[in-house]
This record gives sequence, C-alpha cells and structure tokens, in this order.
Amino acid sequence: MLDKIKRLLGVKDIPEEVTPLYRGARSEREALALLREARRRDEQRRRRSMQDLEVFASQEEELLEEGKGEVSESRRLMLARRIKEIRTKVEELNARIENIYNKRIAIFNEHIGSLETVLELTTEELPDKKTMEEMAIRARELLENLEKSKELAQGIAQTSEPPQPDEEEKGILREMERRADLEIEKAEIEKLEPEKPAPEKKAPERKVEEKPEIEFED
Repeated sequence: MLDKIKRLLGVKDIPEEVTPLYRGARSEREALALLREARRRDEQRRRRSMQDLEVFASQEEELLEEGKGEVSESRRLMLARRIKEIRTKVEELNARIENIYNKRIAIFNEHIGSLETVLELTTEELPDKKTMEEMAIRARELLENLEKSKELAQGIAQTSEPPQPDEEEKGILREMERRADLEIEKAEIEKLEPEKPAPEKKAPERKVEEKPEIEFED
C-alpha cells in the first residue's frame, strides 16, 4: 500500500508521521479514514494540552503570590521547587504542541487533501460504519506505538531533586522577593502621601426675614 500511495501522490518519500497509517491501511479510502482519525485525535490532544497550560499558568501565579508573603525559608524553597516543576511541565507541553501535534496535524492535512483529490476521480464505495470504527481503533494503536518508539529513542532522563536550590530555583526565590519588595514600596508610598483635607462644609445662609411695615391710620 505504501508504494501505491507514493505513485498516487507522485512522491518519492512519505513522512514517518504517516508511514505507519499507510502501511496499516488496506485501501486508499481506508488510508484516508485513518488519516482523518489521526488528525482528530491530535487536535483533541492539542486542545487538552492548551487547557493544561492555562491551569499551570494560574497555579504558578498563585504560588508566586503565596511565596512573596512567606517568612519561612524552607517553605519558600518548597514553593520555588513547585514552581520550577510547573515551568518544566509548561516547557514540555509547549514543545509537544509545537514539535508533535502542530507538525503532525499539518502533515495530516496535506495528505488528507491530496488523497481526497485523488479519490474524487474514483467510484470506490466508502467503508461501512463497522469498518470505520475498526480503522479508528487501528489508527489510535498505530499512533500510540509510534509515540512510544519516539519516547524510548529520546530517553527522558529522570534526575533526583538536589538538596540545595539550583540556579532556576534561586531565580524564582528572587522573583518572590521582588514581588514582596514591590508590595512594601507601594505601602510606604501610600503612607507618605499627604492626606487631602476634607472640603469645608459651608453653613447654610440664614435668610433675614423683613418685618412688615406697620401702617398707622390718620
């Protein structure tokens, strides 16, 4: 099937992101269904990752706010390490979105468009519902196996937490201190500002009643 797809699309090479899908397909239309399912799956994962980024941003802000008012050094260091973990996860998520999901979705879109154009010229019937469900399951399995292979090749190294703060943690601690200093400066400036005197209330003017003139009879 892979060689047939190359001839249909008029290309010499097929990206590794779609090669397992073409190899697992039994026809061109099945390959198209697998590509669509793979794209839908990655778009869903990308949306979830972006939602996670928003949650992490909120958590980091809360921890920074908590750290600026914390007196205990051990507690501040614990907060700094938690923030470091969050920032590491944010970097990993951004890298995954950019280097995996965005890249794969772009490739899926390109091949889906090309296959749709080619298949418009054929009269082959679309697969039935049961076949479509089987192809969706196969697409998920193929993509999961591909991701596992990449993770094993990259070898995600796990490092033990150092007993003393590293440079990144020290930077986070300084960030907490800057926030605390800004709060103190703001409070001091507000104390130094002279209070504006309250405007004097004018007493209401009393109207002098004119006594009626008394007329004397002749």
